[in-house]
Amino acid sequence: MLSDKKNLARFQEPILDDLKRFRASYKETLQSGLKVIDSVVAYLTRSHGKGLRPTLTLLCAKLGTNVLNEGSIRAAVIVELLHEATLIHDDVVDESDKRRGLPSLPARFKNKVSVLFGDYMLANVLTETLDTRDLRFLDILSQTAKRMSKGELVQAAKSKRLDLTEAEYLTMISDKTAALFSACCRMGGLTGGLSEEHIESAGKFGEKYGTAFQIKDDLLDLFGDGGLTGKPIGGDLKERKLTLPLLGALSKVSPREARRIRARIRKGVRRRDIKQITEFVETSGGRQYAEDVMRREAGEAIKAVSNLPNSPIRETLIELVSYSISRRR
Repeated sequence: MLSDKKNLARFQEPILDDLKRFRASYKETLQSGLKVIDSVVAYLTRSHGKGLRPTLTLLCAKLGTNVLNEGSIRAAVIVELLHEATLIHDDVVDESDKRRGLPSLPARFKNKVSVLFGDYMLANVLTETLDTRDLRFLDILSQTAKRMSKGELVQAAKSKRLDLTEAEYLTMISDKTAALFSACCRMGGLTGGLSEEHIESAGKFGEKYGTAFQIKDDLLDLFGDGGLTGKPIGGDLKERKLTLPLLGALSKVSPREARRIRARIRKGVRRRDIKQITEFVETSGGRQYAEDVMRREAGEAIKAVSNLPNSPIRETLIELVSYSISRRR
């Protein structure tokens, strides 16, 4: 089977030249001439991810124009800077030693440098956004950053009490993940010259797509292949994060059984516990429940994108949603 990077590449074919411009601009934006910064930049760009968020931004820009301007490239750089900064801070907070199958930034450069470099990336988000001279960009990004921070704070608080509800979970992932997907699509549409109505539809598409994407991530954390995902299975359980597959399972058993499972997670899970809790989620119907919700959100995303201009790019976005909920990493 092809790797997911190669699978994603087929959706990037309409924007291959634009992605090259993005990568060059992204690296140039971060480089400073200071060894301490440029060594981190070299490591970070060596182990870069699939580039889904810049891809979304550029595809949505392409809905409105065949030739992308520098504003679209800059928008892609901005969303990737924000995304990577949050990942670095997440790895520090979660004490993660792996990211994309390689040592995480904190594992390679220690927490102090990682936190400061994340701050450096956020500073670049601000300067790049201000350089657009477009207050609409600033409005989208400031609201997005606020939502992302709120979602992470809710998750941190709930991991201590283990009292997260499904409604709270959906709001949380909407804030911490889907908000940035929505921003990608809105900023892309904005730079591509879409109408306000179409920018709104693009934003809704991104929100629903991002929600489905995060649920798939949570399913992969329990039922994926660690060799493909680059992360150990059950990482969320170790960090006492309640995700939809587990919440779905807990809702289908007796209150006594649910309390027993929560108490087990509260005490700290080991490898044996992860296997048993994963089996519990499967047999109790939690996996199926989460997959049903994921498909519902994906369907809403496809419905929203159907309001956008009819073009091969629109079909690419629809196919991208289907790919994302069936991926293995």
